[in-house]
Amino acid sequence: MMFLPGDPLIVLTPGTGNDYNINTAAGAPPNAVRVEALLASNRGSSALGTPAVRTGTTWRAGSQIYIKQNATVTGYAGPAGSPGSTGSSGSTGSTGSTGSSGTPSGTTGSTGSGGGVGGAGGAGGQGTSFAQSVGNPGSAGGNAGSGGTGGTGGTGATGGTGGTGTNGGTGTNGTDGTDGTVAFTADTNSGVLTLLDNGSGVLTGGAGGAGGSAGAGGPAGPGGPGGPGGPGGSGGPGGPGSSQQGGGGGGGGGPAWWSNNWGAGGGGGGVGGPGAGGGAGGPGGAGSIIGQPGTAGGASNNGEVGIGGTNYMAGGQGGTAGNAGNFGYPGGWDSTVGGPGGAAGGAGPTGPTGPTGPTGPTGPTGSAGSAGSAGSAGSAGTQGNSVTGNANITYIATGTRNGAIS
Repeated sequence: MMFLPGDPLIVLTPGTGNDYNINTAAGAPPNAVRVEALLASNRGSSALGTPAVRTGTTWRAGSQIYIKQNATVTGYAGPAGSPGSTGSSGSTGSTGSTGSSGTPSGTTGSTGSGGGVGGAGGAGGQGTSFAQSVGNPGSAGGNAGSGGTGGTGGTGATGGTGGTGTNGGTGTNGTDGTDGTVAFTADTNSGVLTLLDNGSGVLTGGAGGAGGSAGAGGPAGPGGPGGPGGPGGSGGPGGPGSSQQGGGGGGGGGPAWWSNNWGAGGGGGGVGGPGAGGGAGGPGGAGSIIGQPGTAGGASNNGEVGIGGTNYMAGGQGGTAGNAGNFGYPGGWDSTVGGPGGAAGGAGPTGPTGPTGPTGPTGPTGSAGSAGSAGSAGSAGTQGNSVTGNANITYIATGTRNGAIS
């Protein structure tokens, strides 16, 4: 030891611990002193910016500080940087367009076939006592056959493909690690001698903190849903009705002969059109003598018309295919009136429009976007100094110093 004589001597022998301030440990002497700090136990730092060992300030001029460092003194390690954040998620793609409409059916329904059924003859009038009685009208002949149903419309087109999802966002960068803290600081004190013997000791600056990890890229946006299928095409027009003859109308019933209470004859049935049956004869009217019924009309445009029944007041004949029936007995001196013949059946009606085609299938889902890129990792912090205030030190031995010296 190279101390000058005269000033009081303070000897410090600290154990293991952190943040050692020699001036504080010596009691912040108000006068110049001599101090021996014998560091034989490892020392560390408990916080950023706080040296593991320092000489301290407020030393009086003329003080001498001798430090014998035989242990390991290590600065505080810098914290690691914060990790980056994951990028934002991509958005879902747009919905595909609606498919176009199916082709309308050009198929017209088949033409109707067959004639109409003959109309039934009217019933004869009922016999009465000194009262007029009107015969019943014959039934109209049936219409010819209806046209067939139109063809089914075409299937709608497939919906459009959904849009591609957007790409995920880029992850953010990790933050840089924090620099480590100095191991030993020789503070500036005017007129103070600081002697350091680190011959068998180690001064190591605190390790720099690791850089924060990179943020992951955001997930890709899913593809958009496929568009709805197009509507089916319209059905084809119905087929035209049969042009074959409708049935003949039935004959009208005759009027009753009121003076004798005789029932009148029934009207004859109309002849059926091609392929259709004839009309039934009308029943005779009730009375003291029941009127004779009319005969049925022939079928399929063949045979005779139905003949009206007789009982003095006869029913009218049925009509041939496509023609009206005849009036019942037209009456006479007693002003009685027969029933009118039924109208002839008409042509067949047009068939119904065909059904609309089925809706087209839904379009395919769009493609997913790409995942976002990862951010960059933060840089590692720098190792702390082994020594700061190097200009304030008079070395007896430098020893091992890990970290910058300034």
